[in-house]
Amino acid sequence: MSFLEKDLVKHGFRHRATGSEMVFTTLDMLRDYSVSSDEKSFARELLNIYERIVAERPASAGVLNILRIIIESFLKNGLQTIPSLITDLRSGYDKALWASAEVACKRVSKGDVLMTNSNSLAVRRFFAKLKEENIDAEVYVPESRPGLEGLLLAEYLEELGFNVNLIVDSAMRYFMKNVDKVFLGAEAVAANGAVVSKAGSSLMALDAKEARVRVYVIAPLLKFSFESIYGEMIKLPEGGWELLMDDETRNTLPLNYVARAPLYDVTPPEYIDAIATEYGIFSPQAIPILLREIYGSYPPGITPLPKLVKQLKEVYNI
Repeated sequence: MSFLEKDLVKHGFRHRATGSEMVFTTLDMLRDYSVSSDEKSFARELLNIYERIVAERPASAGVLNILRIIIESFLKNGLQTIPSLITDLRSGYDKALWASAEVACKRVSKGDVLMTNSNSLAVRRFFAKLKEENIDAEVYVPESRPGLEGLLLAEYLEELGFNVNLIVDSAMRYFMKNVDKVFLGAEAVAANGAVVSKAGSSLMALDAKEARVRVYVIAPLLKFSFESIYGEMIKLPEGGWELLMDDETRNTLPLNYVARAPLYDVTPPEYIDAIATEYGIFSPQAIPILLREIYGSYPPGITPLPKLVKQLKEVYNI
């Protein structure tokens, strides 16, 4: 950690994995474990990851969806085919991220002024694609508290050569009048088209709607929350003072000091113009049509993850 980063930690700066980064990390970990363990040990590891994700990142639809696919295949075919399945899943999601970014790029013209937030991998690939296609743009990036991930994104965009304006979160509405389009990542997309993303995203989308600025979300299909189709609510985790300051600063405050730091919020579908996926770009209201085209029916015939986890426990007596 650099000296500057150590200083920023006092204000809540954190390196935190994005939803897509967690997908790749989980897949790599499970692939290694699948070739070095027996079936019961692998089943236990799947259960441990599931319980950890539900406790720490319950809105991370990407990880929950890959767990669904792997558990279902594991229960049906055993451990033998899991390594190749995981390799295919990793390759497929990597391609889906790039394809979604490329679809989003088609909505940008040279000279556009854009606004985004946080440090989404999908958003980073979107800007990498813009640079690859020689589409210059000016970018506004809020600091993105809690965590200050916007600083990481601003640094990345400057390295790519974009003209970057780093702003405080509370100034989003002030600067929205200068913006042509907003692009956001997603932790999850609900069945009704609502988008779970970094806290502050819904405020940015609301400001954009007021200013008549179009809002686009970049989200491969793996980010769609299938549980929400069956009526389950997407849980939004919160943090505390540790996401706002370091221990030294905390010790200067009263003992009964309480802080709440939401990590995500929900942007209603009416504040979103379109969602860019690997299958193309769709309005939030068209999600049922997209899922019906891909899976042959709506709702899709997909087994809910909690039911698969229950089967896993029963079969392997965990």
